[in-house]
Amino acid sequence: MISIYSANIAFFIPLQIIKVKMKRTLPLAIITALLATACTNYRNIEVRSVKLNSFKLVSTSKASIELDYIIDNPTGASIILSSGEGIITKKGLNFAQLEIQKPDTLPPRTVKNGKLVVNAVLLDPMSLLSMGLNISSWKTEDFHVNTKMIFRTTSGYKKTLRHKNIPLKDLINKF
Repeated sequence: MISIYSANIAFFIPLQIIKVKMKRTLPLAIITALLATACTNYRNIEVRSVKLNSFKLVSTSKASIELDYIIDNPTGASIILSSGEGIITKKGLNFAQLEIQKPDTLPPRTVKNGKLVVNAVLLDPMSLLSMGLNISSWKTEDFHVNTKMIFRTTSGYKKTLRHKNIPLKDLINKF
């Protein structure tokens, strides 16, 4: 009777070892596969065009700016521009504050044509009056933009992009 019992234990010991090894290696293999497939193609996201669609003065110190864009998202996850803000400075002093009005989502594996509405609030009305109300006569070399944008994916990935002292002249030429 003892020999039968010991034979059964001898049969289950290798099964227990295989079970323990599977518990260790299977999650590691799954995590590695998910990371390898989830993080691909983020560098291939392409902003094809951005155009200034409209500029509306809401009041003497507020404006609404609408941008049209075309972005290619080759990734397998939706990308969400959850928030964005910025400051326009004139010779080192804060001139205007920018804020994205509502979040926008880029669906996976698509090229999206969309609109982005940015609210602008004038922080220094005296400098506006001293420059004159004719925007074409302003020296764009005096203006710089600092921005912070937060992107999220549906898989939980979060990326914050910060840009400091971008000359406004360069941005206007790109648009």
